[in-house]
Amino acid sequence: MNCLEGPLENDLVVYVALIAESQRLQVFLNTYGIQTQTPQQVEPIQIWAQQELVKIYRILGKTVVCYPIIFDLSDFYMSQDVLLLIDDIKNALQFIKQYWKMHGRPLFLVLIREDNIRGSRFNPILDMLAAFKKGMVGGVKVHVDRLQTLISGAVVEQLDFLRISEIEELPEFKSFEELEVPKHSKVKRQSSTSNAPEQEQKPDVTMTEWRNKLTHEILQKLNVRKMQFPHDPESVVRHAASLLSKLVDSLAPSITNVLVQGKQVTLGAFGHEEEVISNPLSPGVIKNIIYYKCNTHDEREAVIQQELVIHIGWIISNNPELFSGMLKIRIGWIIHAMEYELQIRGGNKPARDLYQLSPSEVKQLLLDILQPQQNGRCWLNRRQIDGSLNRTPPGFYDRVWQILERTPNGIIVAGRHLPQLLMVVSIVLERNPELEFQDKVDLDKLVKEAFHEFQKDESRLKEIEKQDDMTSFYNTPPLGKRGTCSYLTKVVMNLLLEGEVKPSNDDPCLVS
Repeated sequence: MNCLEGPLENDLVVYVALIAESQRLQVFLNTYGIQTQTPQQVEPIQIWAQQELVKIYRILGKTVVCYPIIFDLSDFYMSQDVLLLIDDIKNALQFIKQYWKMHGRPLFLVLIREDNIRGSRFNPILDMLAAFKKGMVGGVKVHVDRLQTLISGAVVEQLDFLRISEIEELPEFKSFEELEVPKHSKVKRQSSTSNAPEQEQKPDVTMTEWRNKLTHEILQKLNVRKMQFPHDPESVVRHAASLLSKLVDSLAPSITNVLVQGKQVTLGAFGHEEEVISNPLSPGVIKNIIYYKCNTHDEREAVIQQELVIHIGWIISNNPELFSGMLKIRIGWIIHAMEYELQIRGGNKPARDLYQLSPSEVKQLLLDILQPQQNGRCWLNRRQIDGSLNRTPPGFYDRVWQILERTPNGIIVAGRHLPQLLMVVSIVLERNPELEFQDKVDLDKLVKEAFHEFQKDESRLKEIEKQDDMTSFYNTPPLGKRGTCSYLTKVVMNLLLEGEVKPSNDDPCLVS
């Protein structure tokens, strides 16, 4: 993002420069009406990664612009998901539109690589580039032009002070270089993976490469070849990435994004021991936790938890309300909720395997379970997902404390229960200060009694025989004449009225 001179506008227009990785890619895109420039064609302007600098600078006589970090290449497989890249581009533009407060307009560089248009990636990329050409991307107005034109009126910050003395060597920065390709060669849109016969001809490993490897490491990595790659590519990629102990970029900052929202993060497989993170940690420490806690359950778990941490870090920074009522972001339990959602969608058919989804599909599934009320789910499914997410109603913990103050022997919570029940108990006590529990409160018992009352009404009104399955009760809306709240309130009041009424000087029933 860079600043160009001009008036501050509410209806922001983002300036965009499209940079092709090579001349042959530029020629190929030109056949579709997409005008781009190559790194050589923008010289003497240099293009640097954002990790180098974040603005337009004049450094020792050089003009430098920086491209967003989302275009950096990574050896983690998420960078190969072009739909995720497109989503990141749209999110970045939305972020600029929402938070740009400087005078002038921002400049956004889009890097297009040859690998972006191979196979099935081509059409989504072409659609995005066409949207840039039309001037509207994800609800953000954009203006595409040559970089020299866009930067001509830019406010350039001088950084000549980097060279302290004449004898001191100039600092070296790596600029984005044009891809060297054979002359007159053309871009091919075939899949980036070779066909099967070619793969069989290529040796997987060499003796030199594996000479110092442990036997079990070699066997583990060769075992990946036995899996059905054409039918299950995402699962195989995750398996291989985990066996190689890959670590995604920006993992530590993503966890920090969660922590600054006043929440904790737990890493570990569902149903197994978890590690609670309440302070920022280094990438190395996080990597050790993930691979120690997750790989005993499923090798792929370690990398998909990294995916979710990245997605959650971005979502909670931009839409923190989606995590309301969640004090701990338990990654393993979130995976459990996502797998449950896939079962719901599968219906009577076998559910899709979470590990077979692409990173962009995983992100969308995460967004779906964080907003169960917007997807037409029944109350049973909403409660199942909210339970897996450890989501509680507003003010839940304060109300639990209020209950404990008036429940001398505490609360029993075991098995499956509705957090809604504690809210009902708290409201009843708040409205009836003269009442208090004489003994411990068994929430499971109260839920079963409420279910019994529910069954009596079902039997009387719908002539349905009583049964032990509580699914219909959990699938009932909370509010309404025969909502779960009405039955829970009834049993709570019955329990309170079984005890003694605490006298009060303000009690209107007392004569003196």
